[in-house]
Amino acid sequence: MSWRSVAADVVVAIGVVAGISVIVGSVDSVKHVSNISNMYVIGIAILASRRGAYPAVFASILAFAAYDWFFVPPIHEFTVNDPSEYVALLTLLVTAVIIGQLLAVARQQTVEARTRQRQTQLVYEVSQAALSSPYMSTVYPMALWRLNDALQLTGSRLLLVEGNSLVQSASSGTFAEMVEEQSWLEQVVRDGQGLVVWSQPRTNVRITTELDLDAPDVVAPEGARLHEVLLPLRVDGPIRGVLVVGGRTDAAPTSAEDNRLLVAFANQLAVAVDRQHRADDQARARALEEGDRLKSALVSSVSHELKTPLAAIKASVTTLLSGCPEPDRRTRREAAAAIDRETDRLTRLVSNLLDMSRLEAGALRPHLELASIADLVADVLDRMEPIMHGRDVRVDIPDEMPPTPMDFVQISQVLTNLLDNAMRYSPPSGAIVISANLVRDQLRVTVFNAGSHIPPADLDKLFDKFYRLSPATGGIGLGLSIVRGIVEAHQGHVWAENVGQRGVAFTFTLPSLPRATAPAKSPTESTSHIT
Repeated sequence: MSWRSVAADVVVAIGVVAGISVIVGSVDSVKHVSNISNMYVIGIAILASRRGAYPAVFASILAFAAYDWFFVPPIHEFTVNDPSEYVALLTLLVTAVIIGQLLAVARQQTVEARTRQRQTQLVYEVSQAALSSPYMSTVYPMALWRLNDALQLTGSRLLLVEGNSLVQSASSGTFAEMVEEQSWLEQVVRDGQGLVVWSQPRTNVRITTELDLDAPDVVAPEGARLHEVLLPLRVDGPIRGVLVVGGRTDAAPTSAEDNRLLVAFANQLAVAVDRQHRADDQARARALEEGDRLKSALVSSVSHELKTPLAAIKASVTTLLSGCPEPDRRTRREAAAAIDRETDRLTRLVSNLLDMSRLEAGALRPHLELASIADLVADVLDRMEPIMHGRDVRVDIPDEMPPTPMDFVQISQVLTNLLDNAMRYSPPSGAIVISANLVRDQLRVTVFNAGSHIPPADLDKLFDKFYRLSPATGGIGLGLSIVRGIVEAHQGHVWAENVGQRGVAFTFTLPSLPRATAPAKSPTESTSHIT
């Protein structure tokens, strides 16, 4: 208890006794009232419930003296003419002291109960937040703030072990930087024992003592003030970090109850940190497992896809270079066509792999410019005409379609992959329809291929890497993954759906300019292309 608090209690006690004395004197000047001294008991009882035992006892003695001096004959003397007045005075003193003590004890118990409730609530909130939140980075600052509020601390910090060093993960309040702190932190991590750091302002000397939870109270060295407490975070294993808390805002030393709360709080934080470490380890394990699976799938798919075109190219080249009589023109043309076809196949395979690696690295960023979807469709169909082999491809794009912000080359790749997929998974006689329209300021493009059907369970998997409905169609399952990556890089969406029993529609959307701000379209622009 500081001298300021004692002085305040004395002033309040004097004020209460003086005020009651004035009231008693006013009443007694009008009419003598028996047992009016009980008003002192009432005032002391209120004082005890508000300020505690020491002010109540002091006020009881003061009331005894004041009542004797002002109201017991002879007035203004500490003597008593009537021996019966001694009984009244002693009764006043004893009653006031007993009632004051009882109410002070009740008040202290109430304060302790509320303190324990706040402490229990603090630990409960921290544990609940740690269990419910997937991101501990948001839990740590909240937990430290609640700790500061519960114990009236100047500040607190959480440092976590990362590799061979301690890194501050969260903080709340204020701290004075100290050069020696690094050695204290290393000692806590090494020994696993809490430390109490004291500072002596006059000599600027730092004193450290081990945190003793069995001590009834924390006694500061002479002339020293509590600077900070360091607690290790450990749960059946290595130390995960250190909790550092500063002194109280009123400069009072922490009690044994406060230290037990700190340890309980540190244990809850240790559980949360350990849980986060385990979750991170599991995530890394899953990532490594997924990476190994993708690598295996990539090696398997690529090795299989490379064998076929390389074998065809090798066979064609061998035919052209063989020592047999010179092949006729038809044979040379067929061999050259096979080499050209399989080379294009290898080019597409390598391009898909490069595009996927750029997407995963975040390097495939769109360069937006206003472009006509009709011009883009016409350009893609012109380039793909040699490999369509007369497929029935229809285009349905309204004449009034405004230009859309897009990366022309990347969206061309999207449409090329969708058309290639449509040709692979639909019968040669099935029609392919490319349509586009504006829906709520979004450009919606659909590639529909008739005569095919996708099981509902596979619709959500189509855009996964290395996923193929049937290995017989060729490819390594990257085309649709690239489509999704490019469309999402444009802030759009892509999906597939069955259109009854007629076929399958692949649709992607791109943010478009509102019609009111779109530039007028030239009347000479082409809006349809049919092959």
